[in-house]
Amino acid sequence: MWSLKYDDTAYSFDHVAVTTVQLEGRSYRVDDTPLPRADGVAPGQDFADPGDIQLKLLLSFQSVRNVFLQRAMLQEAAEAFLAAWDAKSLRHTPGAVGELVIPSLGMFEGRPRRAEWDWSTFGLGYLTGTATFIRTNLSTYVLDGDGVAVWHEATLGLVPSQVGGLKAPLREPLRTSVESTRAAPLTVGGTAEAWGIYELRGPIQSDAQIEVPGRWRLYLNRALGQYQTAQIDTRPGRRGTTLNGKPVQLLDPRSSFLDECSLLPGSNVLALRGSSIEGTASVSVRWLDTKASI
Repeated sequence: MWSLKYDDTAYSFDHVAVTTVQLEGRSYRVDDTPLPRADGVAPGQDFADPGDIQLKLLLSFQSVRNVFLQRAMLQEAAEAFLAAWDAKSLRHTPGAVGELVIPSLGMFEGRPRRAEWDWSTFGLGYLTGTATFIRTNLSTYVLDGDGVAVWHEATLGLVPSQVGGLKAPLREPLRTSVESTRAAPLTVGGTAEAWGIYELRGPIQSDAQIEVPGRWRLYLNRALGQYQTAQIDTRPGRRGTTLNGKPVQLLDPRSSFLDECSLLPGSNVLALRGSSIEGTASVSVRWLDTKASI
């Protein structure tokens, strides 16, 4: 079912039929440099921007025989669609995005930017219109059989550390516990890389590590208390770290870049390393399956 979701509310396309969908191709920002005193250019790094989604709409109440009721219903439905598409709360919130679900294609993130109706056919009981959705990233999210982009989740706990003497070689900070390691397999669907949201819950000492062995590793630059949760968001356009919901730089410089921390389709292994005497520390990951971008 067609829908536009923001503020945890899904606005369905009641009475509005989409007659045409046009997904514009990618555009590119380039770092090409003209060659001095020579023909041609030296290609630099290219950056892709997703194309917009253009919709052509039809709103019809021609089956309603009462002309006055027909026009009232037509106007009400047209104004309701424009109000939902205007998405005032999104416009007033920097960084906020909506979700557009297109059946059989997928879910796209971005913002509705423009919608209008042609009122020249109002007296005939129908309207045609157009709407534009601006995509904010290249991802196309997979829909399940019910037409929903489903969040997948996995959690990995850390067993209690051994306690004893100091661990050699000695370095700051000195510890009397031995680092533990836990790993678990993850199966990612779709046909393209997925981007996870990782939540590491304490208590755990500093230098804890989250990794997909052989691909990337993230080092925490601080210890976490019993009621502290570090969140690491690797999604394009939302990359960053928070501590108990507040933006804080949590990663050690040794860490991989967040744009390297993807999960590949198929089998993955997620590992948590660190020292936690209590043994109750854990890391969870949530992700949406994606497919090759359109």
